[in-house]
Amino acid sequence: MRGAGGAFELLDAVADAGGAAAREAERFFSALPPLPEDAFSAALRIRQFLARRGFRDLPDAFTLPEMLARRGGNCLGLTLLVGAALVERGHRPAFLLGVNPADAVHHAGAAHFALLADEREGVDADARLPDAADCGHRFRFAPVEHASLLVAGAGGAERPFEATGFGPGGEGGEPGWSPPFEARRRASFEELAAVVLSERAKALAWRGGAAPGRAALRLALRSVRRWPGNREGWAELFRRAAGRPAIERLARERYRAFGDDDSLFHFTLYRMTGEPGRLARAIAAYPQYAEAHYERHVRPWLEAGGEPGRPEACRHFAVVAWCHAESEVLDLRAFYEAQRDAFVRLYSAAEFDEIMGTFGGG
Repeated sequence: MRGAGGAFELLDAVADAGGAAAREAERFFSALPPLPEDAFSAALRIRQFLARRGFRDLPDAFTLPEMLARRGGNCLGLTLLVGAALVERGHRPAFLLGVNPADAVHHAGAAHFALLADEREGVDADARLPDAADCGHRFRFAPVEHASLLVAGAGGAERPFEATGFGPGGEGGEPGWSPPFEARRRASFEELAAVVLSERAKALAWRGGAAPGRAALRLALRSVRRWPGNREGWAELFRRAAGRPAIERLARERYRAFGDDDSLFHFTLYRMTGEPGRLARAIAAYPQYAEAHYERHVRPWLEAGGEPGRPEACRHFAVVAWCHAESEVLDLRAFYEAQRDAFVRLYSAAEFDEIMGTFGGG
């Protein structure tokens, strides 16, 4: 056990909350009744305690202050919150980081992608491109890291425990259920807390501009210093180190050294190195990977600089656009902004301006 308040203090520290969030968490959990002896039952009791106080699944909340203020969190935040409450009560949970859970959302996304990409029944070269009104959150179309607990049950054997699933129905409602993953690794409480820093870097970088960029770089550095095994922290450091060759080289080398074999790993290395074999392996592992689909089917046409093959490039661009529109992970507006050149060459500047206008200002 870390000592009174220690686990909450760590979550406060990676949120840079200055101690206020830790004190609030201690007050909040002071109403938690005594817990069962086995960690799985204790984790279930904590989750029930949170549910009675209005907690829910929130995809963009993962720091301690956010979760307490908004009464909810995502898989990273809620796993750490339940884990901290366990640690404070004397339990010693382990944690898992899995890549690309093969859950109901994954399988539904695979079926929908197959329909979108079908040459006869799916999107064609003349299909309407999605705009802001089409955006939803039904699927993913991108591999994600998923955090969960690993705790001892009444018999002493370790069991997975899902801290999310506060919504009605769905597989997440069963805390002992765990989907298959492309890959997963164990982490300690301290190590998983370091992921909050790299996630903060991602969120901050969305704001754009030079100042947020520098702050995101510092957060990514802090993350990998706290936990050198934070694989995607090194990827985030690479992304934020543009123009700093020494940091880029270090991040690329450290990332490659993990030697993993999942779609996120291969596609990230493709982006770092341009190695075509990495792109092929990413798509083989995860066929509905929208960003990888774009790299295979649209970017070659763009780089060739000619008209031949334009209808096929339009079709694949539209497939990827609809994937972004219906993803809970990807962002359609960001996709259009990043791929403006391809959009204008395939369609027109006027259509680009018209669609971007649907997103409003800001």
